Amino acid sequence: MINEKYGIAIAETLHYLKGISQEDINKIPKKFMIFLKKNASKNYSCNFDYTKPLKEFNLTNETKGLISMICLNYWCETEEQKIKFRNHLNVNEQAYQEALKIKYNGDDIFRKKDISNNEEIKSKNINKFPIKLEKKNIFKRILNSIMKIFNKK
Repeated sequence: MINEKYGIAIAETLHYLKGISQEDINKIPKKFMIFLKKNASKNYSCNFDYTKPLKEFNLTNETKGLISMICLNYWCETEEQKIKFRNHLNVNEQAYQEALKIKYNGDDIFRKKDISNNEEIKSKNINKFPIKLEKKNIFKRILNSIMKIFNKK
């Protein structure tokens, strides 16, 4: 049995294929289409507006991957088309990785982003939790400890 998220992706893919020309659907092997129909989620229903471009559909990443695989393996007829499609996928992946690199930059983790804000937070914490520290001489502390022992008796 297929995982539920993949079942949903397969159902979305099948629904997307309903908006494709019959000529393109005929390029997909029957065995693969049977596999998709057999493993599609029965509980999931999707509604696409086929007048909109594919980018505007709310597709899961798994669905996008399935559609890309179908396009690469069955709709790209020449090797030149396949190379062009792979290059397009590589450019998209590089842009995605760059965006992740900027968002989760490991070099900036320990740098102070806003020093004035950090100082303001520190001053607020100091005002909220005042702690008195008494500095006593070591001899006085020892003497006080000895006195406590004798006073208990």
